[in-house]
Amino acid sequence: SGIRSLQSVLCFIVESKLTSMASLAEEVIDEYKLQIKERKIKFNSSFAHNVPLIKADPKILRMVIQNLLSNSIKYTPEGGRLTMSIVKNEKDIVFKIKDTGYGIPENQKNKIFTKLFRADNVIGKDTEGTGLGLYIAKSIVEQSGGTIRFESKENEGTTFFVTLPLQKTKKVQNI
Repeated sequence: SGIRSLQSVLCFIVESKLTSMASLAEEVIDEYKLQIKERKIKFNSSFAHNVPLIKADPKILRMVIQNLLSNSIKYTPEGGRLTMSIVKNEKDIVFKIKDTGYGIPENQKNKIFTKLFRADNVIGKDTEGTGLGLYIAKSIVEQSGGTIRFESKENEGTTFFVTLPLQKTKKVQNI
């Protein structure tokens, strides 16, 4: 019954408007600057100049960026590196965030986007989490007509790729 009540909470009222993914990313980076500095993480961002505005709900898209950046900070040991980029290809915008963190164990990669999942290699670390962030991020991205995937090697880091279509995105209805 806890999951059912959770599902009812995860309904969003979508207010799509022309949105700059780069501006959203810059705002989220500003929110996390102190955490990045405290953990002595070397951070670089690169946003291509030719990235157009997309039709999306900025509040919901912000949640995706926040989750991915927060996870990268949380699961990267002190002194690690983190890079974020946004580029445009022929029909998509690609948002990428790469860290030198703990990585995801090979035998758990297929569970990473499931509800309430946390990889066993980070449960003992000084991190908190509900195991819902990536589930919600994946739901938002897919409902928006995009894709989310990752590449990861344990003890070397993880890279998440979010691809959103340039044409009008679909409305997020029920996650």
